[in-house]
Amino acid sequence: MARLWELIMASGHVHDSLPIIDLSWYIGLAELNIFISPRIFVVIEDDVRSGNVAYFLNRPMPYLWMRFAEGMGAMLANFVIYTLVGLPYLYFLYGGFPTLGGWVLFPVMGFVLVGAALHLLFQMFCGLLTFWSNDAIVVYYAYQKLFFSLGGVYIPMTLYPAIFYPDLLKFLPFASLTGNGVSLILQYSDALVIEYAALQLLWIGLAAWGLSRLYRTCLKKVEINGG
Repeated sequence: MARLWELIMASGHVHDSLPIIDLSWYIGLAELNIFISPRIFVVIEDDVRSGNVAYFLNRPMPYLWMRFAEGMGAMLANFVIYTLVGLPYLYFLYGGFPTLGGWVLFPVMGFVLVGAALHLLFQMFCGLLTFWSNDAIVVYYAYQKLFFSLGGVYIPMTLYPAIFYPDLLKFLPFASLTGNGVSLILQYSDALVIEYAALQLLWIGLAAWGLSRLYRTCLKKVEINGG
């Protein structure tokens, strides 16, 4: 992807004020969310299809948050591995830190981690919809395409054409997954950090609330011992 952007910039389609090293770091870290997040929706889909979800209902921890805790554990392990291995790889691949300096990676990685947690919540939505769709992968792929296209995974949202209204995309949940936080590599300010953090917390709260409501609806469809 970085080499592709080098060709695009060489052809004059991107303003010269955007250094290729910054854009390369952006691409590398924007995709990190995808790699560190386990595919928890597959586990939930299997529980629903097999009926195992009914046997988890009697456990002390609610089923929904049990799966979320499992996903967070796997995600944190992946985060440590990719941070220790991935960041040095990007440094040597691109020949240095972003132009703002290596310090900017600390807030960016924080946003990546919180965005990955939000991604887990959306995955759980996709998994629970198996109660109606019988195939969570279809729902997940539809969500994933919105995530990729509207979340700034492969291209900073500031470079989106005007028809996509890039100034408004940052308020959507897809931008809070990755595009907003990682864009601090390109342009940093304390005001942006506060704004993006507030948006992430807002969408995490809304996603958790909506997921709880959906889960209660799903419980009505679960039959235990014929009752």
